[in-house]
Amino acid sequence: MLPTPSLGNPLQKMEIRFDGLQNAGGLRTVNGARFGMTRNGGSRPHQGVDLYAAPGTPVFAVADGVVELVRHADPNYGRDILIRFRLGIGWQRVLRAAGSGDADRVLFAEYAHLSSLLVKTGDNVRRGQMIGATGTSGNADQRYPHLHFELRKVASPGVGHAGMLNRINPELVFQSIDFSKPVEAMDRWSRTA
Repeated sequence: MLPTPSLGNPLQKMEIRFDGLQNAGGLRTVNGARFGMTRNGGSRPHQGVDLYAAPGTPVFAVADGVVELVRHADPNYGRDILIRFRLGIGWQRVLRAAGSGDADRVLFAEYAHLSSLLVKTGDNVRRGQMIGATGTSGNADQRYPHLHFELRKVASPGVGHAGMLNRINPELVFQSIDFSKPVEAMDRWSRTA
């Protein structure tokens, strides 16, 4: 794991989402909420992490930056916010691990499936500022509220396998993500199955 750079957490409590083995959202494994080729038996990518959060949970800017985009009804992301921010000097290792050198040290944070938006395109935000609240907008399974969070190298990274090349695994950056709930849930499920 890489040392945690000076980013704030997008949620106060960082727990990976778990919604069971057979749900409408297509996860079907405990790892479906994680970053990478984790869906549909490893054939479909998940380009961020899904962090459990009850509807209305405050969402925070991870860094000082500018709101690049706010959408109210994207078919996939629903209500979402994209923030552009510059990285400090200590980020070279993170960028190298992501395969992007240190370029001009600009990244983007994507927050999706929100219930409310407290910023608009062009706003300046400060690290730790509340920018919205979690929900189930877009294609989120209504039974499992969460924040879909991405780190991107470019504003519009693409979809599918190609889109993975322009994203950074948030698990490499946010060491505070708690994976114990899904493990506990899987353990309970296996003992009762």
